Amino acid sequence: MEGGSMMAAPIADIVADAVRAEEAWTGVELLVCAVLQLLLIFLGYRLDRATTTSVMIPESAYAIVFGLCFGAVLKFCTPVTKIGLNPQVLFFGLLPPIILEAGFNMKKRGFFTNFSTILLLAIVGTLIATFITGGALICLGNLGLITALTPAEAYLYGSLISAVDPVATLSVFKKNDAPPMLFNLVFGESVLNDGVAIVVFSLFQEFIRHGISDVDHDAALMVVLKVIAIGIGSVALAAAVCFISAFLLKIADPTLQQYPHYEISIVLLSAYISYVVGDLAGLSGIVALFFSGVLMSHYHMTNISQESAAALKHLLSTLAFLAENFIFLYLGVSVVAYSSSFNWDWGFIFLQLGVLLFARAANTFPLCALANVGRKDQIPLSHMVVIWFSGLRGAIAFALALNVSTPDPTHAGVIQSSTLFTVMFTTLVFGVSTGPLLTHMGLGKAAPASPYLRPEAVKLLDDVHDCGGDPPSPSTQTGMTGMWTSMDEKYLMPVFGKPPRTDADDETQALEYERQ
Repeated sequence: MEGGSMMAAPIADIVADAVRAEEAWTGVELLVCAVLQLLLIFLGYRLDRATTTSVMIPESAYAIVFGLCFGAVLKFCTPVTKIGLNPQVLFFGLLPPIILEAGFNMKKRGFFTNFSTILLLAIVGTLIATFITGGALICLGNLGLITALTPAEAYLYGSLISAVDPVATLSVFKKNDAPPMLFNLVFGESVLNDGVAIVVFSLFQEFIRHGISDVDHDAALMVVLKVIAIGIGSVALAAAVCFISAFLLKIADPTLQQYPHYEISIVLLSAYISYVVGDLAGLSGIVALFFSGVLMSHYHMTNISQESAAALKHLLSTLAFLAENFIFLYLGVSVVAYSSSFNWDWGFIFLQLGVLLFARAANTFPLCALANVGRKDQIPLSHMVVIWFSGLRGAIAFALALNVSTPDPTHAGVIQSSTLFTVMFTTLVFGVSTGPLLTHMGLGKAAPASPYLRPEAVKLLDDVHDCGGDPPSPSTQTGMTGMWTSMDEKYLMPVFGKPPRTDADDETQALEYERQ
């Protein structure tokens, strides 16, 4: 007995030392990430001041490169071989501020003017890309050219890799003053596409967990119907949560406006509740959170003080900026430091990259042409080319890849390594090439903007209360936009919001703060 106790003690000490060493390295990783974030902030500032727009390296590309360098250091300085970031941290900690900020700061008029086309590209386009990619991988696997995935695994990969994240190209769009319609289409598609991709991914992941490897026509039809049902349910959930919180803010004690931290907390927690409830209810938390941001920027911002509104806008932008950079940093780290956790099938990687480009083209050009049938403002071919080119893969695809669970660990490793390579390749190559493409297509701006002030900063006061401006008269609008504006002005805004602020209201509120 004594001998056994003596042997157990050294083992316990070894385990404790390993835990302490792992905690120390985690602290070092976080410290280095914080330093790299500071470098990215200074780089981002320089990029915003830059007047040269023909060739622009986006911040996400710098983040990946920094991550690669840091990953190389970890590779040679520590024996860590497993991915150290829990995928749930990505989904519940890092993605929410990115999605909420996207919905909150979205230009609603441009989004809803192109809403039918955005839905076509985001829902139908994602499904087309998923099934084309999965079908092509099945064929290539049967021919023995790549690792042969099961049909369920192939469509699983097709769904996660169809989550586009054109953050790099959108930053170049802003710098080049790309046409508003092009920006709205790419931005709107990317956000809704993320929700659709996550839903489809979850459905195929359930197939695999239940031991279903084949996907027949009935299963594919069920996936399509569930995507539509989950999308409608997610929007309804977001509307219910946001309308309740907006109404509570409207009837709250006016003194609440003297406590910005309370107002901001109410808005943020309401949005996060819609995200978590959507996930727990089997809906799309991403879609629910995005529309929460849209509704909150329209109703909640009229019910809180202008100080809270401005602070909330800056807070969301800051959190989204840091979260996005952290994800790309960690992606770069994973490629090098944790490369042994993946299965690098280079034949699979390069062939699937060609398949992705084809699948993106197979849904972008036909669907844009179909949308032109019912559009007054036609989508020109040059816009279609840029939309196709903007189909980068990013944070969502990376997060989904970390959540892949298959009976064969080798297949999971192939899926994860291919996703990492695709995200890195599209961000670095396509992101950097966006500026020259816009110039070649004649879609860039004619004159450089002021190098000392971001365009967003000029319109800050106007954009803080997007609903505070005078919207176009419903009589001048047609279709869904006109119907929504009319219903909003007659029924929704009187109940859940307040009339737009005037200059006199702002001056009165400023005097009240001075008296405190």
